[in-house]
Amino acid sequence: METRSKLIAKNTLLLYVRTAVTLVIGIYTGRVILEALGIENYGIQNVVGGIVAFSSLMVGSMSSASSRYITYSLGERNSDKARNTFITVTNVQLLLGILVAILLEIFGSWFLNTVANIPAHRMYAANWVLQFSIIGTFVSISSVPFSSSIIAHEKMGIYAYMSMFDAVAKLSICYIILYFNGDRLILYSFLYALTGAISAIIYIIYCRKKFDEIGYRLHIDKLLFKEITKFSGWNFLHYFSWILSTQGVNMLINVFFGVSYNAARGVANTVGGAVKGFVYNFTTAFNPQITKSYANKEYDYTFSLVNNGTKYSWYLMYLFVVPVCIESKTLLKLWLTEVPPMASIFLIFTMFESIALLSGESLYKLILADGRVKRYSIAVAIYQGLIFPLSWIAYKLGLPVWSSYPIFIFVFLTINIIRLIELHRLMGYRWKVFLEDVVRPCLLVSVISFIIPIIAVRYIHATGFIHLLIMTPIALISTLMTIYIFGLSKKERKFLMGKTHLILRKVPFLKSRT
Repeated sequence: METRSKLIAKNTLLLYVRTAVTLVIGIYTGRVILEALGIENYGIQNVVGGIVAFSSLMVGSMSSASSRYITYSLGERNSDKARNTFITVTNVQLLLGILVAILLEIFGSWFLNTVANIPAHRMYAANWVLQFSIIGTFVSISSVPFSSSIIAHEKMGIYAYMSMFDAVAKLSICYIILYFNGDRLILYSFLYALTGAISAIIYIIYCRKKFDEIGYRLHIDKLLFKEITKFSGWNFLHYFSWILSTQGVNMLINVFFGVSYNAARGVANTVGGAVKGFVYNFTTAFNPQITKSYANKEYDYTFSLVNNGTKYSWYLMYLFVVPVCIESKTLLKLWLTEVPPMASIFLIFTMFESIALLSGESLYKLILADGRVKRYSIAVAIYQGLIFPLSWIAYKLGLPVWSSYPIFIFVFLTINIIRLIELHRLMGYRWKVFLEDVVRPCLLVSVISFIIPIIAVRYIHATGFIHLLIMTPIALISTLMTIYIFGLSKKERKFLMGKTHLILRKVPFLKSRT
């Protein structure tokens, strides 16, 4: 168990190094791309991206199944089964990629040219964006078995390096289009798809060299295919309501308010996505161990991983939530040349939206590890599906454009109740322990972390970058103190202090003092 904990720590560190680079590059890229494309083109890109994202209805459900079965087969330590699983999953993903591409050509083109609120003079470019996005989607679907294998084997080094390559490539794309005199939106979409293809090729080459189960032949195991299809079929309901509640709402914003607000949402999602990606690395390092330990019937260890993963992900997210919420306007003004309307409010809500999503990630992975997802998928699909009609009603009633965010946040926080009920039914998961050890300290941290920064804002009269420079350390220190005092148990505080003391003893100029 100690070895596995060290592996999780090592993988988490590797992923954080990767994210430290991609976070900075990703946020800077967002600034450059908005400057290069302009608000109108940036909004169009987000609208087309929303159309293509509907394909993840099938992609998400099947990819989740692929990842689960590959990881589970490795957890059983059966090399023949792992090889058979990979071959079957690869062929299924290829068939899925072809099907999705055909459907996007038919229905995506129809929606873009008849329903979407796109300026007439930009329809030609928008259609090219759609075509390149379809190509990129096919490549992404086809490469899922390879990226899933890397995560299942917990080889986070290559995963981290490829993410950094992707970030640098996208930054390079931004500068290429910045100095391009033709249609920048079309060139951007082409280069973006090309980057995805290069990444997929590198993943394939790496996996073929490193992992024994990697291979290809025209074969689909009928029994395994039936299992994956059944698993994916129920999971499809979950992903359907997910896409409706995210990209569906994005389409509603486009229809009711226009592309400028899609641009504001895109800006907020760029920052929120970068921050969420930083925290998601923590759960990425945990997830393979959750599936493998569950496959080995080590239930107490599995439950401990889930509880710790949920709690620490919340804390890590709050280290960003507090300073970003306090300084959202200043951050956007310093970051962007031209700030889209409502972007500051969107950004604040996006941070809490990310919290709501991450709060149930480990619980969800445990449900997937079990595999019995029928009842869960139906319940979540119905409840999560309320976001779209409630947002539509809110907009029809004339409520502001940001009103869909509180609906989303409330629904996704309370979905965890459904997850806890299902986990208790499926495997006797102790939900009372979760409420006491996870929910209670997380709620305390969430409220108390904001007290000192809010008071400080009232008495600090600096503006712009100076205000940001003063408030960011205050917000971070306040959050860290709150987590240490109210968020950790006595045992966790003792462990943290012991590790800190051990590290300080190894620092040369501090040895004599410790």
